[in-house]
Amino acid sequence: MSVIDSSNVSIRDTKKVPLNDNDMDHNSEYVQPSKRHTAKISVKHNLNDSVVSENKYDNLSVDDNEVEQGVIIPVKRPPPIMLKRTEHFIQYLKKINDEWGPVDSKLDGPYIKLFTQRDEASQSLTKVLRTNDMGYFIIVHRSERPIKVVICGLPRDLNVDVLKKALVKEN
Repeated sequence: MSVIDSSNVSIRDTKKVPLNDNDMDHNSEYVQPSKRHTAKISVKHNLNDSVVSENKYDNLSVDDNEVEQGVIIPVKRPPPIMLKRTEHFIQYLKKINDEWGPVDSKLDGPYIKLFTQRDEASQSLTKVLRTNDMGYFIIVHRSERPIKVVICGLPRDLNVDVLKKALVKEN
């Protein structure tokens, strides 16, 4: 164990930090921050500034044709008919073009998408596909699909017809 000799240790601290002019009291714990660390107060206030709003499109003329026509509702195209792609799909497309007429088609994986412009054309095309026994199906839009509902907590011995009648009666 070593003992410190007091003759070697100086009690005076020669590198004392001088106190700022901002220090309020040398004995208090509060020290005022320097001017560098304080927010600057803006003295320049112009109270005459007012918000100017002007319509820069005011000088444009309004076309009367656009106002009279209103909004044109786009015609909803029917969903595509998916024709299964087989070894003879080229002959199927030729047969469809000969019997029904020209159709827009697009290759999509194992299927060919057949597009029509109107619902009536789509129905007549499905009739042609059905009579020629070509494998096809139609993807119905989500909004047109029936809603499936699951009712939990019903007893197993409940008759389904009774439940359907009760739901129809409640509407």
